[in-house]
Amino acid sequence: MEYFKVMRVGSWLGWVISFGFGSILLVFPSLERFLVVLFAFSFATASVFILNQYFDRKEDQENAFKSNLPVAAGRMTPRTALIFSFLLIVLCLVLVVSVDVNLLSLFLIYLVFGTLYSSPLFRLKNVPVADFLVSGVGGGFMPFLIGLELADKLSSDISLIMLGVVPLMLIHCGGHIIQAVGDYEVDRKMRVTTFVVRYGRKNGVVVAGFMFLLAGFSPFVYSVLGLLSYKHLFLFFILFPLSVPIIKCYVAVLKKASTKNVIRMQKTAIKYGIIGATVMFGYTLLVKTAGFCFM
Repeated sequence: MEYFKVMRVGSWLGWVISFGFGSILLVFPSLERFLVVLFAFSFATASVFILNQYFDRKEDQENAFKSNLPVAAGRMTPRTALIFSFLLIVLCLVLVVSVDVNLLSLFLIYLVFGTLYSSPLFRLKNVPVADFLVSGVGGGFMPFLIGLELADKLSSDISLIMLGVVPLMLIHCGGHIIQAVGDYEVDRKMRVTTFVVRYGRKNGVVVAGFMFLLAGFSPFVYSVLGLLSYKHLFLFFILFPLSVPIIKCYVAVLKKASTKNVIRMQKTAIKYGIIGATVMFGYTLLVKTAGFCFM
């Protein structure tokens, strides 16, 4: 049970959504190929989250909401967590090579980004702006590219790639900043200079909100630029009601940037985000099946 908990599956559903969206946006991969790479991607992501707990165990012990994580709580030794993370990486790479060696370089870059974030050697989480950019690249950009390569579409028109990846990156960057708002007190105490610690919680919430706003209205911008057909914009009006509870939670965080409000917003975002992602995936599959194009 502790081995499952240390993987923190619920915290990286957004990563899986980015991967899945990249996989089906242009061409459907074979089901067998998709499932094998999905497992490989899941193992890689879990290993990164375990490494993060290994490197951040002292900070997590000071965090009221992270102190119950297996490593921080002492239910799993740091050495065991490190070995488990290494085994997941090995299993991930074996699966990748067995399916498509061309995916190997993308997976290695993905793993390196995840490691650089919290490893003492580089500690990018301690570098303002770089901290949330790494999250945007690691959680939005790289999973999406892996999905495209899975479907043999990495060489597609750059405009189509940006159409999908930019909103994902913005959402992940903004989400990371909100997370840092919740960790503000502990990070400041432990002298972890995140963007939020450097520039303040209020500014962090505002910047995150601006990123969410850009991501939400990006379909309209794409339509004006001729990158997205106007006929697909009605999906925005279907998804917007699902964002209302999240917006309300964001306003609460904006008024009072407390850890409690941040956690409430994160839980709400996961709940309605899963529903929204399901609708988006269903619509994409319908469009592809019906033969409509995005342009």
